[in-house]
Amino acid sequence: MFSLRVIIKYYMFSFLFIDAVSGFIRVYLGLTNPIFNIGYWVRGPIVVLFFFYYGFKLLNKSKLYFDEALCLIIFLFFIFNAFFNYGIHLSASMLITDLTYTLRFQFLFFLFVFLKNRMTLSNALTRRIIQLNFATFVASLMAGFFFGFGLESYRFEGTSKGMFQGGNPVSILNLIFFTYFLLDGNLRKKLIPVSFTILNAFIIASKSVFGFIFPIFFALKRRAFSINKIITYNFIAILGVFLLAFMLENAKNMYENRFGLNINKSIAAAEKVGGLYKNNTMNKIASINFRRYASLNAQMKESFSKSNVFFIGTSFSGQNLFWQQRGEFWFTNCSMDFFDFFFKYGLIGSVLLVLFLFRGLIPSMLNSSAKNNMAILLFFGYSFFGGHVIDSVTSGSLFYFLLAKMKSK
Repeated sequence: MFSLRVIIKYYMFSFLFIDAVSGFIRVYLGLTNPIFNIGYWVRGPIVVLFFFYYGFKLLNKSKLYFDEALCLIIFLFFIFNAFFNYGIHLSASMLITDLTYTLRFQFLFFLFVFLKNRMTLSNALTRRIIQLNFATFVASLMAGFFFGFGLESYRFEGTSKGMFQGGNPVSILNLIFFTYFLLDGNLRKKLIPVSFTILNAFIIASKSVFGFIFPIFFALKRRAFSINKIITYNFIAILGVFLLAFMLENAKNMYENRFGLNINKSIAAAEKVGGLYKNNTMNKIASINFRRYASLNAQMKESFSKSNVFFIGTSFSGQNLFWQQRGEFWFTNCSMDFFDFFFKYGLIGSVLLVLFLFRGLIPSMLNSSAKNNMAILLFFGYSFFGGHVIDSVTSGSLFYFLLAKMKSK
């Protein structure tokens, strides 16, 4: 299957370009029908090739690695989950939505096991994937911010997420790019890309900017910077602050508006599902993630009150329906990947997922590079607290590639 390896390699080179083009078609051409989504036309045939590849393996009784077999078992459970919940709701549209979501998830899972077991993931390949996608990433965000070309980040005026649809995937990708470049190469090589990631953080106006402290702390602790480099970085940082203040006069107001609106929206959302503190000061302190915690509380109550939801899950469309029945809501999930997965696929699905992602993780990290370990830890941390990593083709493509590189032999 040399040709499939080539296809996957070029997909990894261009996955952000694919999503940027899809966003352009959706926003500027007004073609919102999924049939015009370039991502579907690229990833759809690839997932079909994956099914043929592993189907032939099974027919020929060829050896499958443990995680490849587990990937197929998870797919069968996804299908069972979709039809089980169809039997409850008797909605063909919900069934189609669940099956479509299943294929998106399965694409990412197939991508992971194929990369891990069937490809050679060299440092040179990783570097090229990072660099090519970073170029697309920066171009899209800069065009959006300076020329108004694209979408606002989290629907807040003065921000940008370029042509990408999801705000959270853009935020975590920027953090991963920052981590990778900061911990890789010498000063001259890392200066320009690191500077762009810092500028991107202001453009996106995401709370993930606070995550920058982890790779910075790690870089200092392992003495990745000499005294001369630290002095040089401080000088450049001071100069950068002045330039940034000049270029982004509204940066402070943008963040104040971003988090001020977020506080009001979060408290209003939490009031709908319960969970506010009696002390108003506590409400403001916790409000950045209030909506997540309140939503999580509502979903967990539902899960523990119904045995079928607890063990099998309510499905992707069932989760959407759960929130629709409670009135207009800002989100239709709690934006915490593993808890959302538990609500959609229950205890059985969650056990399969944990086994799939975490089996052999610690031994693999002991033999992996510092930048790859830090990137994976940040991915998992963001997935747990911010969501939209394990099921997002935008951020998930890079996440599963780096996880595959870490676990590959």
